Amino acid sequence: MIYLDTNVIISYVDELDSKHENAKKLFNVLESNRVVSKLTFAELTSVFSRANLDNPMVFALYSIEQSGAKVVDVDFNNVVAKAPKLAQELRLRTLDSLHLIICAEINVEFFATFDETIINKSEDIHKLLKVRVVSK
Repeated sequence: MIYLDTNVIISYVDELDSKHENAKKLFNVLESNRVVSKLTFAELTSVFSRANLDNPMVFALYSIEQSGAKVVDVDFNNVVAKAPKLAQELRLRTLDSLHLIICAEINVEFFATFDETIINKSEDIHKLLKVRVVSK
């Protein structure tokens, strides 16, 4: 399974995004077993709300559908319980940490992202969570 970071989905669906071509290339090499979580849906809705789009939830659902991802369930109590420890070890932004913990919780092999901070910590992420970061 491959978990799609929110930034990858946005770059893929927004043809004007500076990383759109990178996202298209990444999607061409990614297997079709793509997943996201409800956290992704919430984050996409927030991004589209801040962009003043009408019906941001509809755009979020559309974006997930266009990315070919399936929304998987996860126990957010477990995810949040693990967040403080991971925060100390990786020093990532909260949502990034939560996405990565979700990957570990559902046994995702790959995390696709364009986030340079995550990419730069990919070795540590793999050691701690057994999740490989892919970006191109």
